[in-house]
Amino acid sequence: MPKRRPAGPCRPLDLADPRRPAGPADVRHQAGPRRPLGLADRRHQAGPRRPLGLAGVLPAMVAAVLVSGCAVADAGQSAGPAPTAAARTLRTPDTLLGLPRSGARLPAGLPRFRLNELAREATPATSTVERTYGRGRNGPETIIVSAVSGRITDPQATLARLLKPYRIPKLRTVEFGRFGGEARCGRGRTADEGHLTACAWADPEIAGVVVFLTATKQPDRKEDFLTVRDELEQPTG
Repeated sequence: MPKRRPAGPCRPLDLADPRRPAGPADVRHQAGPRRPLGLADRRHQAGPRRPLGLAGVLPAMVAAVLVSGCAVADAGQSAGPAPTAAARTLRTPDTLLGLPRSGARLPAGLPRFRLNELAREATPATSTVERTYGRGRNGPETIIVSAVSGRITDPQATLARLLKPYRIPKLRTVEFGRFGGEARCGRGRTADEGHLTACAWADPEIAGVVVFLTATKQPDRKEDFLTVRDELEQPTG
């Protein structure tokens, strides 16, 4: 029997030695030709990502601050309550547009609201005015004022009723003055062929009508109407 050679020291395997038997790991390394890299492979083989510089960070930060700042400013703005007019009452001035109070009879057939009819427009009426101003029947002008204060439940309907008796063909919405509401004016004629301008106003607290009577055609009376309303209405506070 041949003698067994004593085992020498164990050498590490040389992977490059062609005499070394192939193992499972070598089978993997001996695979066929490589396939082209797909999109996923390219992403994995991409080089290290560069950190985002300040030029890219600052615009995003500024936009975020601006957006959040606008949101805070908008949330902090609250609309305050709408101002309300002071309580008002009616008075009868001694003169109106330079004309004194007059006891002269009005032209026959002049349509108008009487005091008891006017008082029914408010629930309840707290004050009323019905007065004529002028320099007698033959004066150049006569002004008639009628108004009521109280709770006007429907200012629009009241305004229409106040102007209906004058049969004015064309009414115009005009400036209502410092106390608000709505106002309209129009021109018409009297039974004796005189000229009239009627201006009415109404708001939730006061409604009234002013009639200007002359023998000749009148100019625009919108400014005169505002003056008359300011003279009749007075805050109670």
